[in-house]
Parts: sequence; structure tokens; C-alpha cells
Amino acid sequence: MNTHPSRIFSAVALTLALTACHKLGAAINSDRTPGLDIGKAVSGEITSSSRINHNDGTRHQAYSITLKNGEAVSLELDGSLNGQLAVFDGQSLVARAVSDDTGETEAASGSTSLAFRAPRDGTYLVAVNSSSADSFGPFKLKAAQVVPYDGKPLGANSSITDWRVDNEKQEYTLKVDKAGLYAVTMESTAFDPYLRLNGRNVEVEDDDTAGQFNARVRTFLEPGEYTITALSVNQGTGAFKLGVSMTATDQALVTRDGTALTVGQTTQAMIDSRGRRTFQLELDRARTIRFDAIADGFDSLLHITGPGVDAEDDDGGNNLNARLTLPLGAGRYTVAVTSFGNQQGVFELETTDLGGDAALPTNANRKDSVADAVSAAAEAAAQAAADFAD
Repeated sequence: MNTHPSRIFSAVALTLALTACHKLGAAINSDRTPGLDIGKAVSGEITSSSRINHNDGTRHQAYSITLKNGEAVSLELDGSLNGQLAVFDGQSLVARAVSDDTGETEAASGSTSLAFRAPRDGTYLVAVNSSSADSFGPFKLKAAQVVPYDGKPLGANSSITDWRVDNEKQEYTLKVDKAGLYAVTMESTAFDPYLRLNGRNVEVEDDDTAGQFNARVRTFLEPGEYTITALSVNQGTGAFKLGVSMTATDQALVTRDGTALTVGQTTQAMIDSRGRRTFQLELDRARTIRFDAIADGFDSLLHITGPGVDAEDDDGGNNLNARLTLPLGAGRYTVAVTSFGNQQGVFELETTDLGGDAALPTNANRKDSVADAVSAAAEAAAQAAADFAD
């Protein structure tokens, strides 16, 4: 993951804004600063009459919140304001989060979230700051209690909030009681998450699949224990959310290569960590077979090889699904289903017997189809010329 120009610009702008907030924070009389209570929301608006940061022209509204040492709090900023959140302990910055309308920063436009842990007992300043001198609008700010990670293993449909406090990797145990399709998601507004999942012949990793620089791995897991490793691409620190969801799958789900296909039956299978799955098809006589790879959440591709056949397809079916219809002779064929971008997920492979006389369709993509088409066109032209001569 390379750093985007918009993120660099936002970081520079935020540094200037926070410098101003430092100066203004010390000057704000706590008796005149509205309070922010945990579990409640406050509404406000950044206007041209809001307090100004004199070094860059941005505006801000401040709130005070009283916390105990180690207390964890999440802040949610919603509304049309393209804004920033920052928390100060006196004149020291405790945490910050940025949102803009480019679609490339930590949160979507109009919505910014931030989680932090109080380093001591006391009153903290929460600053809602506009992202630029011409950014105005209403907002709603809510504070909620966060229950920190207790060290217990994660399971299906569970989630935690934790903090990266240094540049070292942090590991968590995932206990799988029931086989299924698992998705592990890591989200943060403080840094660019990177995620790994290892155990029981599974080794997958991801950077930005979950969007907004967040990470997600999705794979089939058998019962057992796995290790989730939470990392940061940019070696950042701060709060993050780690969630695990599970989708039950058919007990007959194919998770190994080389499984035999039966014509006329549908096989449910899982794309492996390489982004592929292969099958074997044995035919005792010539038939025309239609293959459909119907994917769950990814773009499927089909590749079929065997006696005199080397054919492939990407989007010949519906909704980015792959389809091949081929006249096949007796023999053994290898059917490979892959995913565009090596994504993982569940798919269904349908094999339909169309008989022995069905014509080869245009979406077959056979490597010899161009030569066949040229030959057919030449024959048609010759016949047309003969008819004209008569």
C-alpha cells in the first residue's frame, strides 16, 4: 500500500490545525466549554462565527469530557461537516482522526470515528475541527464506552476494540468450533491496517480489501485454533476494531483439489489461498457439456483442459460468472476455477449435459475457435460465390 497524495495533504493540514488547537485549547475556559457525556450525543455546527484557528483559517468547536485513568471511549462524528476529531490532555495530543470527501482517507465524508484510552484521571478537550477554511456544516458528536480486549480467544461473530501501542505485531487467537466461511476484518482511523491469518494449512493476508484502507481476509476454516496477526502498513499506532463473522456452508463443501465431478450435479467448493480450485471430469463417451462457475462475491474464471481441448472464459455467464459450453470426447479433463485478483470465497460449479450434437457457442473461447471461425467463413464465402455464379 503506497501513501496517497490526499493522505499526505490531510496530514499536513491536520498538523497545522492541531497546532492551532494546541494554542486555543490552553485559552479555553473550561467553565464555558460545553460538556460531553458518555452515552449521549450533542449537536453543533461549524459556521463563520465559530472559533477560528488563526494560522490556517479553519474553525472549531470544543467539548470537555471527564474520564478516569485507562477508561476507553469511542467518539463518532456524523453530519454534513467535513471535519476532524482531536482529543487533548491539557496541551498534549492524545488521539486524532480525519475525514475528507476524496474517498481515500480513513473514513467516509461526513463520518469520522475515533477511539482512545485516557492516560490519567482528569478532564479532556474534544475538538471538532473543520478540514479547511471554507468547510462548514452541522454535526452530531457522540461518546460511547468501549470495553477493551480482555485477552480471551475470538470466535464466530465476535468483535473487539484494541490499541496498537508500538510497531510490533499483535497476535490474537481465533477459536473455530464449527467449519464454515470466516471473514476477519480489521478497521482503524488511526493507521493503515494489515492482517494475517495462519493455522491448520491456512495462510492468508490482506491490506485494503475491506475499503478505506481497512483489511479483510475471507476463507474456509475447519475446527481448531488459528492466529490472527494485526499489523500496520505505515507503522502507525492507535485504536482499531477486529471482527470475526461466519457463514455456514454445506457439509459437502469441496476444499481440496482433484475432486471428481459428476455430470448433471452441482458441486459447492471453496477457492483456496492461491485463488483457485481444480476438479477432474471423466467422460466415457462424447458429449456437449456446459460448465457454470457461479461465484459468491468474486469474479470467477474457468479453464478446461483435456484431450484436444484448452478452453477458458471469464464473463460468459451472468454477473461476472464464467461459462463454457464444449463438445468433449471420451477422456479425462481438468476443470480449474480461479478468481480474479486471487480473491477467496465459495462458488458453485454446475455441469450440464447438452447431448452430443449441440453447437459450440461464441463464448467458448477455445484456442482453436479463431481458426474454426475463419474456416467456416471461407466455406460460407465459397458457397455464396457458387450460388451467385449459378
